[in-house]
Amino acid sequence: MQHNSASGTSTPYTLSPSSTVLSTPPKSSDDYVTYKPPSQSASPDFATWRPSFHVMPSSGWMNDPCAPGYDPKTGTYFVSFQWNPRGPDWGDICWGTATSKDMVNWTVREQPTLSPDTPYDHKGVFTGCLLPPNDESLTIAYTSVRDLPIHYSIPRGKGYESLSLAKSYDSGESWTKTIGNPILPTEPEGLDVTGWRDPFVATWQDMAQMLDLDPATLFALISGGIRHVTPTTFLYVLDSYDLTRWMYIGPLMNVGLNKWLSRWSGDLGRNWEVSNFMTLTDETQPSITRQFLVIGTEGCLPAESSSSNTAAAALGPERPARGQLWISGSLRKTTSLFKSPRLPRCDVQGSTEMTYDFGGHLDHGCLYAANSFFDPQSQKQVVWGWITEDDLCDELRHKQGWSGMLSLPREVRIQTLPHVVGASASQLKDITSVELEADLHGSFTLRTLASEPVKRVVEGLRRGKGVRRTDLEQQRLINGGYEAASTPYDIRTDQWELACSFRVSKGCYFVGLEFGHSADFSRSTSLTFFPHLETFTITRPSFPSPNSAELINSSPEVAPHTLFTMRDPASGAAEEETLDIRAWRDNSVLEIFINGRTAISTRIYAAEETFGIRFFADESLAERGTGSGTELVSATLWDGIGVA
Repeated sequence: MQHNSASGTSTPYTLSPSSTVLSTPPKSSDDYVTYKPPSQSASPDFATWRPSFHVMPSSGWMNDPCAPGYDPKTGTYFVSFQWNPRGPDWGDICWGTATSKDMVNWTVREQPTLSPDTPYDHKGVFTGCLLPPNDESLTIAYTSVRDLPIHYSIPRGKGYESLSLAKSYDSGESWTKTIGNPILPTEPEGLDVTGWRDPFVATWQDMAQMLDLDPATLFALISGGIRHVTPTTFLYVLDSYDLTRWMYIGPLMNVGLNKWLSRWSGDLGRNWEVSNFMTLTDETQPSITRQFLVIGTEGCLPAESSSSNTAAAALGPERPARGQLWISGSLRKTTSLFKSPRLPRCDVQGSTEMTYDFGGHLDHGCLYAANSFFDPQSQKQVVWGWITEDDLCDELRHKQGWSGMLSLPREVRIQTLPHVVGASASQLKDITSVELEADLHGSFTLRTLASEPVKRVVEGLRRGKGVRRTDLEQQRLINGGYEAASTPYDIRTDQWELACSFRVSKGCYFVGLEFGHSADFSRSTSLTFFPHLETFTITRPSFPSPNSAELINSSPEVAPHTLFTMRDPASGAAEEETLDIRAWRDNSVLEIFINGRTAISTRIYAAEETFGIRFFADESLAERGTGSGTELVSATLWDGIGVA
């Protein structure tokens, strides 16, 4: 995937005290051996907003996660990322790499893993994936870039982007580009594409069954779009005995340009990036599976309620018009034949496509370019995302000397709610991010995609030195006031995890929490749910110097969210689910998950100090003397989390 300096920023990875930095010996004189991370004392602004437990390099710009995976031979997790070690702007893109034995403690290598050092990739080593092993070696597929610019909005030259492989015979310590690269020198013939990059490879048993192939067959997606027709992802099948042989099957989806069902599902844009496929199992009914795509969408149209149109956003940088979405769809076989040469042992006699059934936002905030892998240890699909520096102006980004980091790794799953009869305000049929299956009781089984940080990572961060746990008992929230004030629930660090749950009354206008950045909470970050609007909002503190050149975008993060009501088929009693909020803060990074199915990643730059947390509710919609008020059911804070 390509990003220019005007569209965002990211950086290398801040190492925790227990992490180490390895320097990989250069493989040739052409390698980027001159890259040296700057001293952390080089700029007084280096550490101001730098996280401590998010994976990132030591300096420079970084963007897309690349080739996440696990090597069972050595018990090692890998995640790479696009990286410019030369500075905090996009350019000179190579790959950086981090490794771990537990997904908690990461070693980030000081030297690039792959560098743009050949004629076919000298303009950049772009996003790619780790292929399932077929021998004792490891194999990476990546986008090799010969020429720039490449962007969905402009004409492109043939062969600007190609597909190349690299192999490691020493468990990832060093990598050698494959002789014969690029193995696919250009996009399929006869197509005017808006993009053709970011390969993703895995087994796909349902697709193999559809095409009468062996279940172990490897399939690949290469993301992009067909100009003036649709964004899409191009489907290939691999020869498992010769990973250099890929056969084109066809475009996987045709959704049209800027498909937009509702605010629940988002804008599918004009070009796709970093498309991943996965088959997930309903954990309550293991016989039920659903097909999912996770996609980055470029070329989204501005929404009328977009926060980028607010006065607050106008003071600072604007985010690119893109989204991080997911789609659930059905596979069906088509009869069209393709002229591409057939592979040995792979006789594909037709094509297949995926329909759009329902879909939503993987993240509503500043997370983009999500990439995933199946973790054989946990038997979960694990997703990494790029948390951008888009809200920070160039002056401040250059001062700190770095830009961007990876999100916490997240497990994705099907969330299933039984006997659903309603939502906070909308008709169920109007919520396009869920699947509704009628049951025998006049209600529905509801399914949607959910994600939360990997459990073992959460547990590992809680074991950090000096972690202080505080539990708050159930209590009713005073209308318009604060039952749980900051004094008994203070925070001493800017690395913490919070889990809280609310029982929301029918008369509640809004409910939430805020953590203060001044003793009197006049400056704070607030997380607020408006049930009647079915909207969750994160209000961020404004930067203190709005008239200077040093600006940030501090406009609110806004996401659709609702609470579902379930009816007991035996008693007929109906009960709304609780509002469950989980939050992780790592200095300027804030990752929020609401009821598992709504995720918002954001940056809080004007929040160096934190004085405490308090909870609030407004019952102004309640009729006088009726019902019970909104309650804080429970809250737990882990303050000072980090790598042990």
